Amino acid sequence: MDHNVLVAFDFDHTICEGNTDLVVQNLLPTEISEDVYNLRKSSGWIVYMNKIFELLHKNSVKAHQIENIIIGIPAVSGMQRLLTSLHNNSHEIIIISDSNSMFIDSWLRSRQLDRVVSQVFTNPARYDEGRLRVDPYHTQYTCQMSAVNLCKGQILTDYIQDKYKQGKSYERIVYIGDGRNDLCPILRLSEADLACPRKGYSLINRLNESTSMSTKAKIVPWENGTDLQCSLKQFIELSSLTQFHQ
Repeated sequence: MDHNVLVAFDFDHTICEGNTDLVVQNLLPTEISEDVYNLRKSSGWIVYMNKIFELLHKNSVKAHQIENIIIGIPAVSGMQRLLTSLHNNSHEIIIISDSNSMFIDSWLRSRQLDRVVSQVFTNPARYDEGRLRVDPYHTQYTCQMSAVNLCKGQILTDYIQDKYKQGKSYERIVYIGDGRNDLCPILRLSEADLACPRKGYSLINRLNESTSMSTKAKIVPWENGTDLQCSLKQFIELSSLTQFHQ
């Protein structure tokens, strides 16, 4: 069994059972206007979300209200147990997400999961005089599969290369996600690696559409953290070292 395993997770609809960017919009007292909604296509997701945060601020929605609605999103069933089990078995966990740092950090801390995750790669966010602002993680034009503000494949590749320079290499990479923007990192995986798309979401459809030649990794579909843990046990060490009650 491999011990030098890197497990990279998406966040929305993978660790938490919802889309953080969409859930926070429920705090707006009125419908989103067409002009604002159209920013998604014309200017991109970051510009759109900053407009949403501006509207939340104008409507006197406070930071604690935003935090409460985010931490109120339930975990995907069995996922807290899986994360804890991976950590207890000395596997390295990172998160690569197109959400933002305030949302993910708040959610992880609320469940004491921040201690099991080595690093979170996402769009940086901060409060500026009471208003939440989010910046692009980076600006890239080389990957057409990914958003300009965040290429998950590039982040994963850079992380593995940085670790290699520090003298650490991985026997196996496991990538777990659900969406279209999870395709790029999966296409970079090798035959030794595992690609874990969530059933019923767009990533698994994209993988089914792709030719088998383009995806070298073994594909391990999943519905929740419990069945994913059962599947992963066939490939990596996942003994239950401690009891964990979800």
